Amino acid sequence: METDIMMRIERYYPSMTKKQKQIADYIKENIDTMAFITLRDMSRELGVTEITILNTCKVMGYSSFNEVKYEVRKYININRRIGLYQQNDYFNTDVPEYELNDKERLLADICMEERGLFDEFTRNFDSRHFMETARLFFRYPKIVLCGRGMSYIICQWLASDLAGAQVPSMIVNTELNESVYSALPALDLNTLLVAVTFPDYYFMTEQIARYAKKKGAKVLGITDSPEADIVQYTDELLTVRSTTRMFLNTASAPMALINLLVSAIKIEGDMDKEDIGGEFGKLF
Repeated sequence: METDIMMRIERYYPSMTKKQKQIADYIKENIDTMAFITLRDMSRELGVTEITILNTCKVMGYSSFNEVKYEVRKYININRRIGLYQQNDYFNTDVPEYELNDKERLLADICMEERGLFDEFTRNFDSRHFMETARLFFRYPKIVLCGRGMSYIICQWLASDLAGAQVPSMIVNTELNESVYSALPALDLNTLLVAVTFPDYYFMTEQIARYAKKKGAKVLGITDSPEADIVQYTDELLTVRSTTRMFLNTASAPMALINLLVSAIKIEGDMDKEDIGGEFGKLF
């Protein structure tokens, strides 16, 4: 039996009808977004019937469209992880021997690097932009936070602080299919999606942002660079550098960003309360 959906397509492609080949080609060319598309949307986009799509699934040996989407997710996860390990030595944190001649000096240098990230962030800090961003959290009734790895931990921190500011939110771990799919129905015109993605960037976080934007949600990106892939799917962006010699993604500077964002949210929330209180007082 073939090990992935791409091999299935290659095997059965010669025996497919013209429309079935059209569907198979679409799957191959849109493998990253296939996990999000519905049967109805795919039918409309390709101009074929839902029955034709289902028959194509059966030709490839799958019993349903959902089974195809499951195999797509499996293919993406396996191949993206292989690519990550082959192309990037993200997890090598060994200190070169020549750096260990003066360990105390080395640690002091690392401390200065951490401070340098924060200093850079504060030099470029735009309080007006942070206040404008804070208002989004009161403008949209649904707040969805998503990230993976360290970015997911940052989401947890943000959610906890938002709760303290009486702003409810839900968190999505983009590495877990169940978490991703449980959140998809919430992404619409009434949603603010906060996509947190620091190195190593995770493709599924980007795909959720892309899907959310397509559904009309407002997308706020929090990342380390204006050049990050997530930016193409965002409406608003907050950035802070996060890499030192010891860490691909140190938490210190990103957490400072989160603290300032939530501070802005609390300030904005208190201002709203004062406005309401003032208007209430005028009634008496």
